[in-house]
Amino acid sequence: MENPLILPLTEPFAVGTSDFAFFGTGTVHCDDGAILFCLAGSAETTVDQYDWTIRRHTIILLLPGTLLRLDRRTDDFRMAYCRFTKELFMEIAGRFDPAFFRILREGSISDLPEPIAEGMKFWFQIVEYTYRDRGNLFRNIIIRNRLQNLFLEAYDKMQRFSTRYQEHRATGLSTHQSELFRRFIALVKEHCFRERGVPFYADKLCISTRYLAAVVRNTTHEPVKAHIDRAVVLEIKSLLQSTDLSVQEIAYRLHFPDQSYLGRYFKKHTGQSPSAFRKSLE
Repeated sequence: MENPLILPLTEPFAVGTSDFAFFGTGTVHCDDGAILFCLAGSAETTVDQYDWTIRRHTIILLLPGTLLRLDRRTDDFRMAYCRFTKELFMEIAGRFDPAFFRILREGSISDLPEPIAEGMKFWFQIVEYTYRDRGNLFRNIIIRNRLQNLFLEAYDKMQRFSTRYQEHRATGLSTHQSELFRRFIALVKEHCFRERGVPFYADKLCISTRYLAAVVRNTTHEPVKAHIDRAVVLEIKSLLQSTDLSVQEIAYRLHFPDQSYLGRYFKKHTGQSPSAFRKSLE
């Protein structure tokens, strides 16, 4: 069963439609990026640490490094996708201010109203036409320009229709606090393999643990440790699903003292052992 988010080695991008049955109920780490648009059906998703119900006309922007989980897909579930390499993404991203992509990440899922959704369908039709036109001398340039245009469209739609972005903006957080929270999440992604203590992240941000706790709670109404633990559990699940590594090898890779400690940690946060979780994927 093909993973629609894995690119062939010869292509910097790919376009198509899929029922995303490959995902099962596991968590997948997206090394590259993708734009997804729901054509039919529904499913439950977790994008990084945020839960959402995908339905017809939901648009999802997956930036490189995103963790994606899909559950409870209906039989008629179908999504259009345009996936692209990290290198292509960075080439496009280099033309924009960093704040542009911070806003996209904050509002990476939206339910589009009918007129806007029709325009999105048209965009996918155009970009798929170019993708299939392999004899086109300017194929890669055209796709790159269309992706850049779509990011501009996504920026507009996320600000107008993304509940997550509106909720984030409505919290009244200062620009400084928003930037601290963004840096905290980026640090968790980078270091959660090794560091699971709150003081480490506070030190990296040059702030006190108390202030970090206040920033995170004001932003998400959750404690700092919840974000760290959730990221670690997602990484464990991803390794259990996508590799043949033993629990001991996973414990070593994620710098747990031993497999028993990892097992207790995983069960505390999921309610099942690593081996039971892996067996449930069969």
